[in-house]
Amino acid sequence: MRSEDLSTTARQRELAHRHLGFAIFLVASSALFWKPLANLIAFSLSHDYASHIILVVPVSAVLVYLKRGQIFSTVRADSIAGSGLFLAGMIVLWFAEKYLNASVQGNELTLVTLAIVLVWFSGFMFCYGRRAFARAGFPLFFLLLLIPIPESLIEAIILFLQAGSATVAYWLLRILDVSVFKEGFVLRFPSIDIEVAKECSGIRSSLALLISTLLAGEFVLRSGWRKFLLVLAIIPIVIAKNSVRIVTLSLLGIYVDKGFMHSWLHTSGGFLFYALGLLALIPVMVLLKRGENRAGVEAKPISLR
Repeated sequence: MRSEDLSTTARQRELAHRHLGFAIFLVASSALFWKPLANLIAFSLSHDYASHIILVVPVSAVLVYLKRGQIFSTVRADSIAGSGLFLAGMIVLWFAEKYLNASVQGNELTLVTLAIVLVWFSGFMFCYGRRAFARAGFPLFFLLLLIPIPESLIEAIILFLQAGSATVAYWLLRILDVSVFKEGFVLRFPSIDIEVAKECSGIRSSLALLISTLLAGEFVLRSGWRKFLLVLAIIPIVIAKNSVRIVTLSLLGIYVDKGFMHSWLHTSGGFLFYALGLLALIPVMVLLKRGENRAGVEAKPISLR
């Protein structure tokens, strides 16, 4: 057997040992944190705006697998950086426990989940090193989506979406020459009043749209600032698609049948308007990609080796 073949075999064997070590680390840490992880799953299943959490780890694993040839081309254990991340995770965990003992409600799971993610980061650094960590940046930082959004922040986001959606819906109705009066989050028509409640903020579909955009930007765009612009484009698109939903339901309820206000389009039609938001993002992505091509940004294809 040639020396090159022996060298390749040795590298493959070493990498297999590192994969096994990382897998053991993940299993051990998951067993150690089984209670907060179980709480995280329960939180995901009981809160609409957190329903994406159960999909984060599988998606991150698939992304790492797709980029495995690039990520693991050079591996070298980094105990210093790994120890730093592990220590950071332990500090956050200690603070979370202190926070919990202080009976401050609402954000304990956020801190504990952040600690778990930092510990997982440290395991990756221990097994593969800084270069592999940098190349796996997007799949690894995608794990931050596991962290539940603090209640105070989610309330602020919902309030922003309510206000923006109600205002844009009002002006769309005025453009359509519909007789309407706006009072806070309530749209008053001659025959019916419609409140843009928290449930109408579209927070669940908005977060789904954000995650879809992050993934699309990672696969389609290479420029960091263009990816950032793509994510920023979500804000007006989310408000616009929420407003179109409100206007559609309002018009159907006024001119067709008030029953539409309690139909599947109201209770379960979020996916339809989520798809509308995705369609609205396509021209933005195309323009950004064309600009990238004109600027000569080199694409880095994902290795499937």
